[in-house]
Amino acid sequence: MTRIPGFGAEISWKAAEMDLTSSLTGSADPAVEVSLLRRQLRRERALRRAAESVGARATAHLHDSVRGMRTAQADLLDPEDLDAAAGELAQALREDLDSAQVVNRAAESAGRAASVDRCDVLLVDAERFSAVRGSWSSSEEMAALPRPQSFVDLPEPLTALLLEAAQQLEPVHIDHVGQDPRLGATGADEVLDALGVRSLAAVPVAVGDEVVGWLLLQSVEPRPWRPPELAMCAGLAHDLVSSLMQLRAYEQQRESMQRLQELDRAKDAFVSTVSHELRTPLTNIVGYLELMSEGGLGPVPDDFSRGLSILGRNAGRLQELVEDLLTLSAYDAEQVRLQLEEVDLTGVATAAVADLGDLATARDLRVVLDAEPDVAPVLVDAAHLERVVHNLLTNALKFSHDDGQVTVRLRTDGDDVVLAVSDAGIGIPEEEQSQLFSRFFRSSLSVHHEIQGSGLGLALVQTVVGWHGGSVDVDSVEGEGTTVTVRLPRT
Repeated sequence: MTRIPGFGAEISWKAAEMDLTSSLTGSADPAVEVSLLRRQLRRERALRRAAESVGARATAHLHDSVRGMRTAQADLLDPEDLDAAAGELAQALREDLDSAQVVNRAAESAGRAASVDRCDVLLVDAERFSAVRGSWSSSEEMAALPRPQSFVDLPEPLTALLLEAAQQLEPVHIDHVGQDPRLGATGADEVLDALGVRSLAAVPVAVGDEVVGWLLLQSVEPRPWRPPELAMCAGLAHDLVSSLMQLRAYEQQRESMQRLQELDRAKDAFVSTVSHELRTPLTNIVGYLELMSEGGLGPVPDDFSRGLSILGRNAGRLQELVEDLLTLSAYDAEQVRLQLEEVDLTGVATAAVADLGDLATARDLRVVLDAEPDVAPVLVDAAHLERVVHNLLTNALKFSHDDGQVTVRLRTDGDDVVLAVSDAGIGIPEEEQSQLFSRFFRSSLSVHHEIQGSGLGLALVQTVVGWHGGSVDVDSVEGEGTTVTVRLPRT
């Protein structure tokens, strides 16, 4: 009697030998021979059944060993290493800037961490995530198996389980598709045909209390699902939603910025076109007003002279506004060609003070030029620099009190030449100073005192000085005055 170790199957090899010997040396009676042959056939069938039983037990034992190894592998990562792996994955998700990359990374990480054959991420909220899906497979063979393209592609029995679990935000796990009573025989066949797997777990991906997708873990062979694995996947689903929400906000912000840039370009084009169209008729108006004032078109009655003066002054203001708009549009479009040359800033400031002498005299204002000797020259476009100084002096005079003083200081400070224009006028409220360089901004005090202006002066100054590599700072106290300081690199 011989026993096959490990499986408890006893097979009588001695009896088999005796029957075989009898069959070979038996009697000549045909009935006896037939009886012996039948007995031998029964013995062979019994031996084959015993061998098949041994093979089946060996296969089952091997499957249990593999399952035990997987469980032991997961135990090695529980719980500290699982937390660390989840933390690393969350960091990686935050670094991705593409929705497809995020969901694919989540699918791969969850699949590898849970030691499954395939993992799919199915997001069903088209408004937020545009029905994004991600997938990962452990091999090319697994990738070739049928897989769902969206939530609606899942078998109906599985969909019913997921919808029921979604109400409690709980995961669904099926250790063995063929043995799960919730599916039944028909449902098990549908799942196997649709997915090609015998074990799966679905972890909800939720925003608040609303399920927006599922993390679907799948294995070809039956396997148990441990709570630490499902908990880790739940944390992953939470990180995935956070990353996707951040990406959606980023994409919306980027779309808004692109739209604002398009509107800004359209605005610049409109302003440039309108300014060009205004320049020619304004030039003609100013020219004819000057000609009329000088009597070139005949004698001007005395009662007309004052009206012509007002018209000429306002036409000049419109000309300055158009020129400022054209200059800013040119800088925005990067169409400026600076004619750089060495310029004496003291000479430019002196000329500006002289040009605005009539305006200062009309309001009993004193303009003091305080320049250090031998101020270093600057490498600038002379025409643009003259406009900067003219705008600064004009603002200082407009916002000064009558019988006040405006001071222009010039000095060399290391590698810079510093121009500071100060007044003791109405000043600027502190809460409005952050908007000083915004185009068309006018402070509440200038509006209250009905001081004329377009709100483009400081914006133009900052733009021109910036193109020359300099900087502009404003120091103002409401009711005490304002100082604007310009720094330009010396030659």
